[in-house]
Amino acid sequence: MVSWTDIIWSMAAAVCLTFAALHLVVWLRQRDQWENAVFAIAAAAAAATVLLELAMMHARSPASYGELLRWAHVSVAGVVISLVWFIRRSMRAGRLWLAWLITGLRVLVLVPNFFFYPNASFQEITGLRHKVFLGETFAIPIGELNPWRLLIQASVLLLLAFVLDAVIVASKQGRHRRVLMLGGAILFAIVTSVTFSGLMVRGIVPSAFIGPAFLLIVLAMAFELSLDLVRARQLAGELQESEQRMSLAAEAADLELWEWDVQRDEVWCTGVRDRGPWLSGRDRLETCFEVVHPDDRESARDAFSRALKGSGDFQAEFRVASQDVGSRWGAVRGQVEYGLNTKPLRVRGVYQDITERKRTEQEIQALRLEMAQFNRIMQMNELSGSLAHEINQPLGMILSNAQAAQEFLRHDPPNVSEASDILADIIAADRRAAATIQRIRELYKRGEISFRPIPVNEVIEEVLNLVHNDLVSRKVSVDRQLAEHLPLATGDRIQLLQVLLNLILNAADAMAVNPPGTRRLYISTQANKDTVRVAVRDEGPGLPENADVLFEPLYTTKPQGLGIGLTICRSIIEAHDGRLWAENHPGKGAVFAVEIPVARPQGSR
Repeated sequence: MVSWTDIIWSMAAAVCLTFAALHLVVWLRQRDQWENAVFAIAAAAAAATVLLELAMMHARSPASYGELLRWAHVSVAGVVISLVWFIRRSMRAGRLWLAWLITGLRVLVLVPNFFFYPNASFQEITGLRHKVFLGETFAIPIGELNPWRLLIQASVLLLLAFVLDAVIVASKQGRHRRVLMLGGAILFAIVTSVTFSGLMVRGIVPSAFIGPAFLLIVLAMAFELSLDLVRARQLAGELQESEQRMSLAAEAADLELWEWDVQRDEVWCTGVRDRGPWLSGRDRLETCFEVVHPDDRESARDAFSRALKGSGDFQAEFRVASQDVGSRWGAVRGQVEYGLNTKPLRVRGVYQDITERKRTEQEIQALRLEMAQFNRIMQMNELSGSLAHEINQPLGMILSNAQAAQEFLRHDPPNVSEASDILADIIAADRRAAATIQRIRELYKRGEISFRPIPVNEVIEEVLNLVHNDLVSRKVSVDRQLAEHLPLATGDRIQLLQVLLNLILNAADAMAVNPPGTRRLYISTQANKDTVRVAVRDEGPGLPENADVLFEPLYTTKPQGLGIGLTICRSIIEAHDGRLWAENHPGKGAVFAVEIPVARPQGSR
């Protein structure tokens, strides 16, 4: 006849095995869900403990009881060790050193359990005493307790401390329901098992009732994992909806989503576009770079490499070859996701065709160059009188010196020495005129921007030489405060010359109302950490309260002004990755300051 004890213990084992099989299947499908794997081990070990405990209660001899108890220590160790690591994974709490110490002690208990004694609980089982429990007779062991039981008791105390520590930490982190459910069940099961285990070895009760206690833990663990599965299902549905919305938004924004599994080197991307996107139809990242223009390939690789080794954020722009539509521009943005030990796991990002944007930028750049050239022509028109004098003066000197040389050569004998000195003066004047003409030609010349290392102090001297006569005619004196050993800056020499020319002429115009002798222009340079600064200061009436309005298009304070000079100057400096601003000087007048980056070691922008 089947007793109630057989039914209860068998059902407990069946429940544990069912949960173990279920979560083992879950783990086999999702190998990164280690909580399910640990739970499957714990549930299987709990089922083994329940069946062994039932068999011990029906044991016929001391030897069979001792053998069953020996294997029960193995299953109990499996439950305890699995429970410790389940708490670490599930609660994300519990001290790691305690987890390893408990694991080590439970493994150590198995040494005397298999090599020195019948089991780790008794040194010797001398007999069995039978006791009626729940209407059935059960066997209770009689014998000498094993001193190694102290290790079992120590591991139980450490387990209790570990669980309490995890409960406190998890509670502070706000996971109150999980603490109440899982922590409460474990603590109750530990106290119950310890109590009945002590009563069993003293012959008071027929079993430690570890099986039912472990069933309570298994049920609590299963409940938490079931909630995790439900949440995972909900999140999967929400993720699917989110992906659909994201795909729709990406398509509306003309973006392509992509993902690179770093470990497997597998690339996923959204559907193929007619324009031949960067990642379409490719399964490895390296093959994606094969369609990148050879001139842009290394920079694209470097962007990925820096992201994997650095902060994880990256962006790059490059040309992509397409058999159908030719070369097109693409922009890639992404972020690296890291795993343990900051090892990159995957990269997610977006790709966008920016060919139209690049074409628009080129058109804007061409228009800006046209405007800059027009502004330079207007400046040259303003300087036409002084430039004509700058050229006529050396030409007049050449003419008069040539006539004097003719006279010296007509002497009998010819005065060759004087004629030679005059020819030297003619050469110097010719070079001076040629340099002036060359500077004018360069300012009139239309060309692409060329960023190179430039000596800023030399450019300033070149501008001052160009406007020397104009400043003299306006009775403007110049005070140079140029820093020595100024580092080279990165920029286009002609465009920087145009900006400084504009600022100097504006400063001279601002001081036109000053009486002669009070028109002083200050030009200074300064080296900062990553930039070179140029300041042009005048002693005029100063700036309006909102000085930034001066840089707005078509705003001018000059009767004949067009209101585009400072606007163009700011756009030029911003194209240099620099900045241009204006402010009133504490003493008198205004200061226009320019900052542009210091040249890089390679000398490239």
